[in-house]
Amino acid sequence: MSFDGIVVVAGIPGSGKTTLARVLAPGLGLPLISKDTIKEALFDILGTGDLAWSQQLGRASHQVMYALAGEAESVVLESHFWRGKAEDDLRALGRPLVQVYCRCPLELAVTRYRQRTTAPDRHPGHLPEHQAEQAIASWATTEPQPLDLDAPLIEVDTTRPVDVIAVVEQVRNGRP
Repeated sequence: MSFDGIVVVAGIPGSGKTTLARVLAPGLGLPLISKDTIKEALFDILGTGDLAWSQQLGRASHQVMYALAGEAESVVLESHFWRGKAEDDLRALGRPLVQVYCRCPLELAVTRYRQRTTAPDRHPGHLPEHQAEQAIASWATTEPQPLDLDAPLIEVDTTRPVDVIAVVEQVRNGRP
């Protein structure tokens, strides 16, 4: 049995979204659309530019992600969705939604994010030498919260290994 709708894997940077989404999607038998995958492809074609350019490509990547999701029967979407901005776009897809929210202490997410920005395999378009502290300041100033989707919410503690099989069953059942 698969899930019929859109699974939104959300959380702040460094919370484990991508790691979880990469195993959750095949566990559900669904394709994964990740904002960073789209953004990195755009970087490869259009160039990396400065922070403003990166933010513009980030917005464009979200719109591409929503367009692709609109064409899919069911899909897993993964991104740092901005609370208060992404909900209307996700609802406009007109499909049932389930949110999987990755949660960990803010300090751990910041540590993971900083480690990731210096990883040798990190795409150069993410501009770690220019963006890291400014990016952290943009999301680390308030207590992270799930999106306000009026949809089933499954919160996942990413401070320890995640039981993906349990999360798959929760998504299929549409409840934690």
